[in-house]
Amino acid sequence: MAPPKSTRLLRSSQVAANRRRSQLSAQAVQAQSVVTRSQTSSAPSRSTQNGSGPSTSNQNVQQTKSKPVEKVPTVFDAGVCDIVPTELSMTEIETIHQTKEVICILDTSGVFTPASSARIPIVKTIEARIPYGCLVANRGQELGSWTRANTADYPGMPTKYFSIEDLAKYGGEDATWTIQSVFENPNYPEWVITKYLGFDASTAWDEEKQDVFGKFPHVEKWMAMKKSFLAAIMTLEPKNLVDAGVKRERFLEDGLLTNKENVFWIYQEMSYFHSFVNRNHGLSPVWYMNVKNLDEPPKFYYSVVNVIEKKLLDEYQKQEEGLQHVKKIKQLTGKRTACENPDTCVCDSIFEYYNTKDRDDEELPDADEMVESFRKNMRPDALGCLDFSGFDADDQRMVVECSDACGCSINCPRRQLQRGQKFGVVVYYEDDCRKFGLRALEPIKKGQFIIEYTGQILEVEPEETGIIEDRDTAYDAEFAIMDRRKVVNAINIGNAARFMAHACTPSAVFIETHSRQLESDPLIPRIAVYALKNINIGEEITISYFRKDQMLKNKEGTKCRCRARCPNYLPIYTYESDDDME
Repeated sequence: MAPPKSTRLLRSSQVAANRRRSQLSAQAVQAQSVVTRSQTSSAPSRSTQNGSGPSTSNQNVQQTKSKPVEKVPTVFDAGVCDIVPTELSMTEIETIHQTKEVICILDTSGVFTPASSARIPIVKTIEARIPYGCLVANRGQELGSWTRANTADYPGMPTKYFSIEDLAKYGGEDATWTIQSVFENPNYPEWVITKYLGFDASTAWDEEKQDVFGKFPHVEKWMAMKKSFLAAIMTLEPKNLVDAGVKRERFLEDGLLTNKENVFWIYQEMSYFHSFVNRNHGLSPVWYMNVKNLDEPPKFYYSVVNVIEKKLLDEYQKQEEGLQHVKKIKQLTGKRTACENPDTCVCDSIFEYYNTKDRDDEELPDADEMVESFRKNMRPDALGCLDFSGFDADDQRMVVECSDACGCSINCPRRQLQRGQKFGVVVYYEDDCRKFGLRALEPIKKGQFIIEYTGQILEVEPEETGIIEDRDTAYDAEFAIMDRRKVVNAINIGNAARFMAHACTPSAVFIETHSRQLESDPLIPRIAVYALKNINIGEEITISYFRKDQMLKNKEGTKCRCRARCPNYLPIYTYESDDDME
């Protein structure tokens, strides 16, 4: 079935202003590749799964059955060990996949249930921490003499650091030294400027390049990746807009080492800590960069796994009965998949379960407005890539990934999302209108998996006339097949995927994904991002949030700025906060 004809995936100037005020400067994250909820539906209200009807306290408001987590506090405690961010060995990667978190369950019931596995933590509240393993950063937070004034609102970022005054006591030969940032020395090419984790900018110093590379081999790769990315930016962007910022990223600039409060250092902190979180999950780095001005970086809680309330997770257990039956279906003769064990792979059978199940059995929102559309089983090839030949933006696309039920390993081509982000990305400041977008730090080929779109799983319930939202839905990504009542909301919690900007000719696409490594893992719908074309270093990773029939050719909407001289105008959707409605 296609998305509703009256779908509006819209952003208003008011929403943009609200984001700028809250410094949550990502782009909208709804797409026609997953089903989108109508904002102007006149369909009658539909009952929820438990049979109760939606609230009628405000007939003009689309009620949300679960609310996004708001401000996430940072809790400072000691790290458990120090992990130097070097290249991961295959043994380390295997260990990570066996032990890493796969989801975070939020239990606000008051009757707390202990987690059955470290891979599936259950928490009472969402709290940010300096990543476990960043021992020096945690020690700096505990013992450092300098306090930064402007990082308190950045979840998971330290506020205290060792300074020059602390070097004698805490910076001796026995201290643990981990490089956080490294810069070229413009006057002495054989030397580099190094800033160490847990220490403020005033303690940075010059060191011989070869000595640094010998002690920290990964730093040489960092420098090469940054140099390549910035060289690409110089060719992709007007030189007069980025030249000074590019030099700042490569060589620093006068005064930065003494200006410890400069927001430039917050970008460096976020790059290190969020990349550290990624590394602990076997993922590639995410950097934050602004070469056009020194506006503050975005404030949000970084999470590479989805967060879901326990009461919502319990609903998904009901799907297990049907899927357990599906797994007994054998593969059709002559029908082979790219799975390592094609004879026992059940992925295609699971897709048929979703494709043929009664689409009216759940009283789905907007069901009366849905029209028939093709549900496409996106089967990865032997390299894990998807074939986008004959791509139709209106088709509903789904990937089913292998689990232990298939009898294959984590290296199976049909486990791309489970292995996670394998290409470095940069959250990059685009301009005053779009704010931050996402760019490739490494070349990505057409059909390759890029990143998962993570956030908080919310349940929404449409009202009779839903022309006003009771929350900002611009960070919602919705589902077409597995569960149209749920959205992934990344307004306050998410990863780098939340920054993907709109483009009328996008470079990437959302793919709804059925994925869990183990059958004992919770089954929730997930959203993967795949490349629609080759994406070179420095190029934007973009998503189309609107169908062609939604693009306006008149000036009634908002001028699209996805590229120079784009002729399209985007529809306007007005979001009203609780304060506005009062």
